[in-house]
Amino acid sequence: MPILFSNVHFSRDVRLYLMANALFGFVLFGGIYPLLYNLYLLRLGYNTQFVGLANATGALCFALSSLPSGMLGGHWGSRFTMVVGICVSVVGFGLLSQAELISSGTRDYFILISYSLGVVGIALFIVNGTPYLMGITGPVERDPVFAVQAALMPFSGFVGSMLGGVVPDYLAGVLDVSLAEPVVYRYTLFIGVLCLIPAIFALLATQDVRVGRKREAEDNSGVSNAPALPLAAIVITALISVLHVAGEAAARTFFNVYMDEGLNISLSLISVQLAAGQLLAVPAALSLPFFSARFGIRRTVVLVTVVTALFLFFMALVSNWIVAGICLMGIMAMASLRRSAFAIFHQELVPVRWRTAMSGATAMMSGVGYSAMALGGGYMIPVAGYSSLFLTGAVLTGLGAFLFWICFRRGKD
Repeated sequence: MPILFSNVHFSRDVRLYLMANALFGFVLFGGIYPLLYNLYLLRLGYNTQFVGLANATGALCFALSSLPSGMLGGHWGSRFTMVVGICVSVVGFGLLSQAELISSGTRDYFILISYSLGVVGIALFIVNGTPYLMGITGPVERDPVFAVQAALMPFSGFVGSMLGGVVPDYLAGVLDVSLAEPVVYRYTLFIGVLCLIPAIFALLATQDVRVGRKREAEDNSGVSNAPALPLAAIVITALISVLHVAGEAAARTFFNVYMDEGLNISLSLISVQLAAGQLLAVPAALSLPFFSARFGIRRTVVLVTVVTALFLFFMALVSNWIVAGICLMGIMAMASLRRSAFAIFHQELVPVRWRTAMSGATAMMSGVGYSAMALGGGYMIPVAGYSSLFLTGAVLTGLGAFLFWICFRRGKD
């Protein structure tokens, strides 16, 4: 039976894509891997500098592979490219989960290479996901579909976070080891990777996005059909996306490390806080049609970005696990709303033929932002502390909101 949301029926292809998207969230976006990956590195004996380096390397690979991912999507088709992306992620993250078995002399390189490979798969999936979803939806259903997509990701991440906090404890009892041992994280991460496999079959059951080209062209009757590359719009939007993700990157990358090492909070409590943040992001994402109708997409992007910066300021100023948890929940909720609103904004900003280019460029620069905050944070924390990192993220995110408003204040919502 078709999913019904705001009196809009979702097509079979939309439902299958959302299923694949949910599995990605369960494992890779707010789910099992974001919860346990950094803790796995800490249990292997690494410090915050290497944690920052590992996350920065992955984010940089995401950035460097984003534009090629868009080009491949234009050549192969978005659907097939997403399938390839999932396969690559399964291989990369599957290898990464087994890092404990690699000798210490080569383990550093193994972690960086396997994690980078998995992130390349993420880029192939994410960059082509937005144009694909634009291609299989019409203007009436687009806001609800993007809202549900943005809600499913954190909800599935919530489930993944909860399980990610329980499974290691269960395995520790079965294996008769403590949670300080990396083996329980190795098994949990590998089990998580296997959960990506059904997403491959879900996407293979959909039609290629090319079947929707005619309808997409009709949807964009108000957008210029000129064949020229809208370079200025793409460059400006991509550069602003660097600043937009700065605060989110600081919070998401180092929150579990901050709670584990900085505040000595248990894994179970960390998982509950991350899961609660993912759960709160669900109603926030579903509110996109309301905010879009009331304020317009452009103003919605500005509003949620400013609120994100405010949460980061509070996280920086108050060193308390309750405050940090509440701020993270707010940041994650605002991020789910901002991503879907920003995606619709930049996809409708350019003609249909340049949507993969826009998606690739913004994804690339978002990866640059994540990489810079992860690498910089790894070296900033031992010198200036976590508060300085979160404060830096707040300032950069606020600057991103200001520049977006200045550049697009005359834009059409």
